[in-house]
Amino acid sequence: MQAQVTARVRHPVGFWFVFWGELAERACYYGMRTLLALYITSQLGFSDSDAATVIQIFMASCYALPLIGGVIADRWLGRYPTIIFFSFPYIFGQVVLGFASSPWMLYASLALLAMGAGAIKPNVSPLMARMYQEQGKEALMDKAFSYFYVAINIGGFVTSYALPWVRDKAGYQVALMLPAALMTVALVVFAAGKRFYPQENAADRAAARAKTGQPASSMTPDERTRLVRMLLAFPMILVFWMAYDQTATTWVFFARDYIDLNFWPFGFELTPDQLQAVNPLMIILLTPIFNAFWGGVDRRRGTLTPARTKVFVGFGITAASIAIMALAGLLATKDHPVSIWFMLISNIVLGFGELCISMIGLQWAYMEAPARLKSSITAVFYLTVFAGDMVGGLYVQLYDRLTPVAYFGGQVALLILAGVIFYGVALRRQRGPAIP
Repeated sequence: MQAQVTARVRHPVGFWFVFWGELAERACYYGMRTLLALYITSQLGFSDSDAATVIQIFMASCYALPLIGGVIADRWLGRYPTIIFFSFPYIFGQVVLGFASSPWMLYASLALLAMGAGAIKPNVSPLMARMYQEQGKEALMDKAFSYFYVAINIGGFVTSYALPWVRDKAGYQVALMLPAALMTVALVVFAAGKRFYPQENAADRAAARAKTGQPASSMTPDERTRLVRMLLAFPMILVFWMAYDQTATTWVFFARDYIDLNFWPFGFELTPDQLQAVNPLMIILLTPIFNAFWGGVDRRRGTLTPARTKVFVGFGITAASIAIMALAGLLATKDHPVSIWFMLISNIVLGFGELCISMIGLQWAYMEAPARLKSSITAVFYLTVFAGDMVGGLYVQLYDRLTPVAYFGGQVALLILAGVIFYGVALRRQRGPAIP
């Protein structure tokens, strides 16, 4: 009996292949992204605002292509084959980026990277979640998503901190080859776990639905209501991504020009792009606190806090984070930079906002999506990142034209407005399930 209980509370074996594969893939992506801003400006001669626009559009593409990847997985290949197939252009794109000597080589490499990262993204978390459902371990799914998000941020932290150091010691070409090696590791790990993943065949599932007279596109009234509510609320989330993903662009340039990079009181300096490592580190450290906080809220309320409520809270927290950046912009000049602690504290606060909106939003998208559309709706959630980065690609053109306080202050205003609209669309007449 004890063995049965122990087996029931263990995570599926396949989860750990997903965990380590995702960690390596995200280490690849975020390490490469950390280097991009200064690589494009210093090696290819782009201006700050033009480099920021290129990077924002690239990041947007990484989150537009998940829609295609989700459809391919849901209708044809299945999740696991899609992950394996699109890993190859991902690796090749990293290699091309390391040898880019012109804008066109840059654009070609970024297109390959967006294709690989985008198609893989909507299939990893649904593959993981289905393991828990098939094995009757849904009670562990909240922890699984938390660990999954920790894996993403461990990978992001290690390479965001280490690759600028490698760049300074060995040059950009060597530093940019390391993400290619990491993606190769991710491919091997994902493939090694195949026998532990749920069996799937998208073509057979569609054929089975057709035989029962239920077309693949049909939904119950409850499914349709939940889907419409999500799709009406998703556009507000793009404002979060518009602000958040500028940590890879304008935040780097702001740190270079307005921040004293001496890490007081520890007595060493960080590079402007190394500050990107702070956010994933905060996610790793804050996730247990985040889970404990919402667990306590649930116990006091007597019900589970709906994911939509957590997303709404995330808007306010993110606005507070960007307000700290606006304050730094108000106080700093290029001749008199402000303490690095402005950006460190802003990153800590941003970590809480990211957990509320990104991690919980991803879980919300999966849990409320109709069963036949899990990958596709996860991809639609990622489209909010696409839309946010496309808007960000336009907004960053203001960076060279506005003062820092006006630039970041505008983002604060947009976040508050988006939060208000999200509340009206997503939070009316909701109530979480009772805690037994």
